[in-house]
This record gives sequence, C-alpha cells and structure tokens, in this order.
Amino acid sequence: MGNILFEDHSARRFRPLSASVPTFEIRCGLFNTRERLELIDPEQGGLLLCRAELLALNTSPIWSDQGEVPSGRTLWLNGRLSPDADLVARLHQQRADDWAVVDEVGLLAASLSPELTSLALDSWRSWLGSTGPWIVPAEIRSLPQPKVIKVAELGWIWDIVGATSAAIKNDLALVGGGVLHTRHPFGVFSEESPLWSQNQSLRLVPNDAPPVGVEVLGAGGVYLGSGGVKIAAGVQLDTTDGPIVLDSGVRVMAHSYLAGPLYIGRESLVKPGARIFGESSFGVGCRLAGEIGESTFGDFTNKQHEGFIGHAVLGSWVNLGAMTTCSDLKNNYGEVRIDLGDGEVATGQRFIGLMLGDHVKTAIGTLFNTGTVVGFASNIFGANMPPKSVPSFSWGGAADGSVYDLQRAAGTAETVLGRRNCRWTDGHQQIFDFLHTSSAG
Repeated sequence: MGNILFEDHSARRFRPLSASVPTFEIRCGLFNTRERLELIDPEQGGLLLCRAELLALNTSPIWSDQGEVPSGRTLWLNGRLSPDADLVARLHQQRADDWAVVDEVGLLAASLSPELTSLALDSWRSWLGSTGPWIVPAEIRSLPQPKVIKVAELGWIWDIVGATSAAIKNDLALVGGGVLHTRHPFGVFSEESPLWSQNQSLRLVPNDAPPVGVEVLGAGGVYLGSGGVKIAAGVQLDTTDGPIVLDSGVRVMAHSYLAGPLYIGRESLVKPGARIFGESSFGVGCRLAGEIGESTFGDFTNKQHEGFIGHAVLGSWVNLGAMTTCSDLKNNYGEVRIDLGDGEVATGQRFIGLMLGDHVKTAIGTLFNTGTVVGFASNIFGANMPPKSVPSFSWGGAADGSVYDLQRAAGTAETVLGRRNCRWTDGHQQIFDFLHTSSAG
C-alpha cells in the first residue's frame, strides 16, 4: 500500500510557518506527520502532495514528489491531522477498505482503491495553485468513516501549543523504549553526517540514578538521546507535570530550570540560567536562554539572551535579539484575535503569544503585542512596537515600512545556513523568489 501525504487550502491556517513548509512537515511534539508515518511504516514511503515551490526542499529519501499513480491502495493523510502517533498507526491498520474522514474544512484522511486514488489525484492536481478550497470528489466524501476511530485535527497554527503535551507523551510511547530513528529536517542539507541526521534512540534515566549534580523532581521521567547529552551540575529537571526529553547532543548549562512536558531537539544548547517551562518543544540545533514557556520552535532557531517568549510558535532559522519579548495575555484578559493574512480571526483563546515565519530576525529590545504574526524573512527593528500582522519580507516591521531586498535577505539566509554547515540550494532560492514576488503582489 502506498502512503500519500498532502496539504490543501487549510495550509493557510498555519501561516506564517506554512508559507515555506508543507503542513505535514510542521512539528508538534517530537515529530511531524511525515516522521510519525516513517516510524510506523519505515520501508514504504510514498508520495508527497504539496505546493510545487516546496518540492525541491524535501530531504527524506523514502518519499517521492513524482506524479505516478500508485498501483495499489493508498492511505491519504492531511498535514493538519492531530499529532497523535497512535492515531496514525490505527489509521494505517484500517487500510484494507475504502473509507474517508471529511470535516467542515475538507479531507483529513482516507483509504482509497486504485480507482478512487486516481480520481483524488486528478482532483487535487486540478485544484493546486487555485485560491479556493479543494472540493473533494463526491465519490470520496460519501465513503464511510473508519470504524471505532475518532480522527482529530489541528485547526489553526496556535493549536500546536495546546497539543504539545499530549504529542510529547504519545511520541514517547512510539520511540521512548529505545527505537532507533533518524531526522531529516525539511530543507536542511549537509555534506557531512551530523549527529542530528544519524540513527539514534532515547533512553529513560532511572529515577534513582540522575546525572551527577542534577536534581530531578517528579515522576514524569527524563529521556536522554543515545548520542550523548551533557547536563551541568546545578540544573533542575522538573517532571512533575510531564516528561523531559533531551535528544542526542543536547547541552544544558549550569543553573537552568527545565519543566516538562518538554522536548529539546538534537544538538541544541540551553544557556546558563535559562527557565524553560512545559508544553514546549524545540527543533534541531536551537540555542535557548531566558524565559520560554508553552512554545514551539523550529530547527536552528536562536533565543540566546534574556527576554520572555510564551505561547508562541516560531519557525526555523529565526534569530531573536537580546531582550526580545512578547506578550501572551491581553491586559483585559480577553479573547485574542489573530490576522494570518486574511483578516482577523477569533481564536477562542486567552493565551496566545507570537507567531514567526522562517528566517525572521529581531533587533535587541524588540517588543511584540499579544497575538502578533510576522511573515517569512522579515527583519524587525525600530523603537516602536510592530503592528500585529507583519507581512513577509518586511524591513523594520513598521506599518508603513519598506520591503526587504530579495538578494540581501537571501544572502543573509545563505550565510546563516553555512554557519550551521548546511548547504544553500536552488530550492531555497526558489522559495525566496516565490514568496518575495507574492509579498510584492
């Protein structure tokens, strides 16, 4: 059976991250949808259905962007599927019959015969590039739902924060017993074989044998990567509310406080005195300091200094200047409204902080209002607080600010990738070109 990972019009609900990343590559917890399916079905791979400008940045060797129709049955999974490894496994087990799960937004998951697969592929490709929703063919929408399986989804980008705790625990059920797994971060290419791309596992540290000089509170469990983790004396790991996972190559410097549920990705650095609170997860190669709570960072994102970031979702290759701080609660304790580019949306949430796209940079002392959204490759500086919706390639971030020059923005990104021993490719240039043209239009 072939696997098909796809995104549709609902990707707009996950901006600014989804501007430069397919929804099935957006991580919540330890993994994203692609990685969970790779762990459950390690040899199968399948077909990726995403925007054409993103295809060249696929790094997983078992997935194809080619257009051939699979010869057998297919399992379709939307990138906005709930970040639940057990759900993915149960859907995979139910692949023998035709079924589909469709909600008010569109298709979430389906198991399709070769004939229905061809119909769905033709329909999806006809939709690709349009501005409206993908209308799933009636023959698929009318299929029964899989029996005794409740299928949930992430509705909007800010839902990642609330889903993180359960995602970490469910992902640990998948790999916490020492299962070897690799990481292939989207758009991250290296000439070497760095620790973050090697086959590694996680091991549970016995409660009665914590690292020397490290205080462990609670019974949630501490998991360490097999590639080695360095934790300085004087660090406190609080697992009272959930597990703490420090992946291979993580270094935690002295006098830091870490609370679970928490995942810190491979080769990340936690600087002295950091306070990192639960329901948070961080990608490969992050640099973390100051106070961070209930937040998700992408890969190679730096918050190396003091300042508060809370209830936030940040992309990859972000750098926050010293004392960059966001509000995550309105002064009147009211509902937060967010503008992802299509007008304000009522979130139903009281706590929402900052949403940053990939390659965003902020100057020292930058302050962000509650529920601020900053688009791809923006450079934020200046004395005034930026508006709550900042377009991609903004230079300065003011409401009447200028557009960041394409070549300067791409040149900075190439330099940043090189500092982490990652290659700048034609695929990176393509997405910069595409998004710069889109933002100008």
